[in-house]
Amino acid sequence: MKKWEISLKTDDNIHKKIELFDAKRYFDGYLKIKRTYFNSLLKTIKTSKNYKVIKAIDKIKSDDQEWTLNPWILLIIKDNEKEKSFWFLIKREKDLSGLLVAIGPKEFSDYNYNNSESKREIMRIINYIIAYMNKFNCMVVLPIYINKNS
Repeated sequence: MKKWEISLKTDDNIHKKIELFDAKRYFDGYLKIKRTYFNSLLKTIKTSKNYKVIKAIDKIKSDDQEWTLNPWILLIIKDNEKEKSFWFLIKREKDLSGLLVAIGPKEFSDYNYNNSESKREIMRIINYIIAYMNKFNCMVVLPIYINKNS
């Protein structure tokens, strides 16, 4: 199972590493997320007090290769009703769509590995965070190298 290691660094100089697991096996490739999804996510962020954007991605590694300078988005989601967390690492493409590259935490990845409906469930969570914004807390984490004018 291919792992992705994300190093996070906050303004308070707090360092944390999290591990996500490659999503290719769930979709026989990487799930493409349409540009319109990100437009909807932006509207949701602007209208919900439960959604925040921070710059904290310091480094991204997989298989001893550094991938930091790609345009990444890390969604850290908490389902308030079920008290479950979901992490999605998304690489933005030049056409402003995205590819779901990795998921976490390990419990969520393990659950989906043994679940025949994993593709549908992952897609449902991704869509639900826009449709049911009061059900979730969501942190959209961006790379720290992005300047304020981007």
